[in-house]
Amino acid sequence: MITGYNTDIRHGDLVLHVQTEDKGMANPFIESVIYVGGQVLAAKRSSYAALVAEGKGEQAVASMMDHQHRTIIAAIRSGRFDERLVERLGPQPGLRSGAAPSVLAPEPAGGPTLDQVILEYLSNEAETDQLVLSLEGEAEIAPGARSQVAVRATTSRSGQPVAGAQVQVKILSTVAEPRVVNAGETDEEGRLEVAIEMPAFARGTAALIISAVSEVGRAEIKSLL
Repeated sequence: MITGYNTDIRHGDLVLHVQTEDKGMANPFIESVIYVGGQVLAAKRSSYAALVAEGKGEQAVASMMDHQHRTIIAAIRSGRFDERLVERLGPQPGLRSGAAPSVLAPEPAGGPTLDQVILEYLSNEAETDQLVLSLEGEAEIAPGARSQVAVRATTSRSGQPVAGAQVQVKILSTVAEPRVVNAGETDEEGRLEVAIEMPAFARGTAALIISAVSEVGRAEIKSLL
């Protein structure tokens, strides 16, 4: 099971909490829940059974989880949930109290589902390619060992390689300061191979963060060690 994400989003005068977690290989779903005032505003479950069937590992699941979490946050910030918030809480400063209803037909229960909101958001906002970062193969990254990791940067819509992406490999832990262990730039094929010298941790927990910046945006991969 992969460590989940918890993010507080200030929107207008409200603070919404987005929680995304992996339900585990025995129940291969990624579940995201939006809370406001301790109450559930919306929820989304996405199956990754197809990834498991294809033999994909934790990196693929983590990438899917990260994308779903960031997409929901972006949808909140763009005002896609304003109408539902106003219906639930009444007029709020900073929210579009007269927000136009979704172009998708609302469900009888009242208001579009989270899936519909995200679909509409992606349809309206994803007119340009975004950066997608992935790892080739299933590299074994373990504390106290040296690993070779191949990173590939591509575009989200066309799948074209992104050359010149600035990649940074960082280690975060509960017992030490953040540490950059390698960095580099992707080649013409959007690929970069880096060596990672992982320190041995006698205690605490650590995570590996591989991030990239390019002309088509930013992306990162998180992995709990």
